[in-house]
Amino acid sequence: MNTPLIPTTDIVEQLATVDCAMTDLLDSLEKIQFEEDETDTLVLKLQDVISARQILIGQLVTDNQFEDRIYLQAQADKTTEFEHRAKKVLADREALLRGIRKGKRQTNLYKTIDSNR
Repeated sequence: MNTPLIPTTDIVEQLATVDCAMTDLLDSLEKIQFEEDETDTLVLKLQDVISARQILIGQLVTDNQFEDRIYLQAQADKTTEFEHRAKKVLADREALLRGIRKGKRQTNLYKTIDSNR
C-alpha cells in the first residue's frame, strides 16, 4: 500500500503545532485540581497528541532526504522534556490517589470502631 508522502516542511509545521498543544496540555494538567472532571479529557487529549507526535517524528526519521541532525536532536530533547513533565504529572496524580485511598481506609476503620461500641 503506497501512502502519499507529506512534504518535510509540512511535517515540521505540524510538529511545531503538536508541540505547542502538548505544552499547553501539560501546563493545564500541572495546574488543574485532580478532582475536576476536565482532567480526564485533558489526559485523553494528551494521549492523542503524543500519538500524533510519534507519527510525525517517525516520518521525519524515515525521510532519507531530511538530514538536519540538529533539528532531530532538538526534537529528541523535547521528547525527553515532555516525558519528564508527564511522569511528574503522573506521579503527582498517583500520590493524590494514594492519599485519597488512605483517607477512605482510615474513615472506614473509624466507622468500624464506632459501630463496635
